[in-house]
Order: sequence, then structure tokens, then C-alpha cells
Amino acid sequence: MTALDQLVRVHRWNLDEKRQKLVALEQLRERLSGNIATLDAELQHEKEVAARSDVTSIALPAFIRASLERRQKIEESIAEVDRSVAAARDEITEAFQELKKYETAHGNHQRREAQKHSKREQAVADEVGLELHRRHAAGGN
Repeated sequence: MTALDQLVRVHRWNLDEKRQKLVALEQLRERLSGNIATLDAELQHEKEVAARSDVTSIALPAFIRASLERRQKIEESIAEVDRSVAAARDEITEAFQELKKYETAHGNHQRREAQKHSKREQAVADEVGLELHRRHAAGGN
């Protein structure tokens, strides 16, 4: 395995790691969004229960305040995750460009090696052809 092979492999692995990080961040964002939906459903349920009972309606304002605070914290977390997702996408773009650079260099190296090999084979074939021509010319006189 050449150094270029190893560099391509390392950069491909690095790109895969960054993609996995992005997937984890996107999953976290989805969970946080789900938390908001759950919180909204709980708030709606509590409002319905409070409407049926005077006893539970006393605690409703405190529950609403607490729910709004939780929602605010979750939204802040989502905003932070969104910033992290954007940064992770930038990292993926950079890693992909770096990988392509090494893959191109590797492909160029392989092409040059194939050309060298082809030239050597052609030189051997030419040598054999000349030798056969000499023998034929020497035997024909």
C-alpha cells in the first residue's frame, strides 16, 4: 500500500466520522423538536383538565410558566444544535474537498504508473521484434 493509498484511506475515514457526527446532531435536533411537541401536548392536556376543575385551575399558571421556561430552554438548545449542524456541514465540505484532492493525486499516480508499465512492455516487445527481424534478415541472406 502506497502512502497515497493510506492518505486516501485516512481522509475517507475522517469524512465518514464527520458524517456520523452530523447524523448524531440531526438526531439530537429531532429529539429536541419532539420534546417541544410533547411539552405542547402536555400543556394542552393540562389546560383541558383545568377547565373542568377549579382545584386544578389554581396550579395552571405555575404549570404554564414552567412549561414556557422549559420550551425556551429547548428552543435555545435547538438553536445551539443548529449552529453545530452548520459547523459540521462546513467540516464535511472541507473534508470532502481534501479527500477529493488525495483521490485525484492517487488516480494521477496510478495513471502514470500504468503508462510506465505500458512503455516498458512496449520496449520489451520492440526489442523482441527487432531481434526476430535481425535473425530473419541474417538467415535470409
